[in-house]
Amino acid sequence: GVWVGDDKVAAVGISSSRWITTHGFAINVDPDLDYFDTSVILPCGIEGKGVTSMAKVLRSRGDQVPTMQQVGDVVVETMEDVFGIRLEHGESVR
Repeated sequence: GVWVGDDKVAAVGISSSRWITTHGFAINVDPDLDYFDTSVILPCGIEGKGVTSMAKVLRSRGDQVPTMQQVGDVVVETMEDVFGIRLEHGESVR
């Protein structure tokens, strides 16, 4: 996971089954955090830790919160740069 203090803001996952590997990541941009009941959901399986979002952290600092589109654009551009690829843009998944 990616942490801001004791709160998780993003997750990275990997799974392998029947010789197929899947992976992914999730970033809490601006979700309704009321749905994250830490009595049921344990961030990274660690008791006593919480969940936060980019929006909550940025607002607490007085910074502007990016839109989902802006975050998605940065993710796509960064993946293209890091992996040396060009992603084809089709229907929006953001």
